Amino acid sequence: MDIKSYNLQTKDYYSLLNLHKILLEAKFHPKPENAEVSGSPFLAGLYQEVVSALLQSEKASEWENWLQLKNRTDYRQRAILQMRTCREWKSAIPEAKRRLAQIRLVPFLYTEQELEEVIKEAEKEDTENEACSDAVFAKIETITDKASFIEFLNLLEKDNAANPLEWENKTIREFLQAMSSWIEEFSASDYNDIDWEKPDYKTMAKILYMGKLYE
Repeated sequence: MDIKSYNLQTKDYYSLLNLHKILLEAKFHPKPENAEVSGSPFLAGLYQEVVSALLQSEKASEWENWLQLKNRTDYRQRAILQMRTCREWKSAIPEAKRRLAQIRLVPFLYTEQELEEVIKEAEKEDTENEACSDAVFAKIETITDKASFIEFLNLLEKDNAANPLEWENKTIREFLQAMSSWIEEFSASDYNDIDWEKPDYKTMAKILYMGKLYE
């Protein structure tokens, strides 16, 4: 993988260990403030320098074992989610997807076959989760009673688990504020088609769905 390297000055083991912890969190935090950080080639290059130094330390054998992608299924899945949700992924050609996958998988060690499996899994999840998200929106129009409303809630929960980065409002506070803002603005708009004096299950579903993405 051709990622620019950097001249890392420190060789002190504990300084390297602290850098490793900082970079690991920056790349794989489940709820990052800036999702672009995890896919930064600069960050990947710097992290590779840290890993290279750790693999030359007296604890090299321990690090070689820890860094095996096959032993880190938690970070493997986070990397796959990051690939699927980054802006470039869907339109990228195969070689570009390979490059994106390599950057996301830093600092881990893997075989060529493992890399291909990760790319295929990311593409598969992309298709499945798009279907999940589309199904949530489509379900709204089929809601007629309590049972179908509960089915919608279950789909919405699954969508949140499968597509967390698609949710504009990630905290309870943001979610509630978005629903409130949407009700106020939509009810006063020319496109309003809801009888707000007689809200039903379908209306409640629309309000909850808008809590996901309304800004």
